[in-house]
Amino acid sequence: MKEWLERVQESLDMALQAVGNSNIIPNENMYKLATVFYSQINNMNNEQLLNEMADAIEAQYEEDCSHDENSKYQYKFHYVSSYLYCYVIAGKIDEMKYDRIMEYVNSRLSLFEERYE
Repeated sequence: MKEWLERVQESLDMALQAVGNSNIIPNENMYKLATVFYSQINNMNNEQLLNEMADAIEAQYEEDCSHDENSKYQYKFHYVSSYLYCYVIAGKIDEMKYDRIMEYVNSRLSLFEERYE
């Protein structure tokens, strides 16, 4: 699990830096970068698979926000969840392993903002 934590941390750092250096991408949309960094880190350029990932991640994000509109402010959590879900879509891990990794990563990284409106 430690390797997953390191992989997620590397990707999250890249995404935070990209959002921090950009006036174009709001924090709430950071989850959309998950496919970009998945592709970059894994040297994958299968456009069809990337589009499938982007569509699935968008649907997952919309579903989460439909239960709590303010959840969009938990941008680090949504990014990590989206990034790891790319591995599910690519067939590298199954949903059960995804859940275990998310639980492990979430217990070790501060993915939630304390205050949000």
